[in-house]
Amino acid sequence: MHEGSIYLFATAGNKIEFDSAPEKYAPAFGGYCAFGVSVGKKFVGDPEVWRLVDGKLYLNLDVNIQGEWLKDVPGRIKTANEHWENIKNTPTAEL
Repeated sequence: MHEGSIYLFATAGNKIEFDSAPEKYAPAFGGYCAFGVSVGKKFVGDPEVWRLVDGKLYLNLDVNIQGEWLKDVPGRIKTANEHWENIKNTPTAEL
C-alpha cells in the first residue's frame, strides 16, 4: 500500500526496490490516465499502456487515448500538473 493504492510485485526484489524509493516507481497522478488528468478528469490508467518521460511513469486509459497523449506529451503533462491538485481527491470519472 502506497498513498492509498495497492501495488503488486512480480518478485520480492521488486518490492524491496519500490519500498526504498516509491516516488521513483509510483506512477504520476496516482496511476490515473495522464491524458484524462490533462483534461481535468480521473480515468483509471491501464498498467499495460504506459510511457516513461524524464524518469516518471505515466499511464493512459488505453492505446487510443495514449495516441492522443503522445501528440503533445510536454503540453499534456503541463496541463495535467495544473489540474491534478484540483481533482486528485475527486471520484473517478465515468466513461
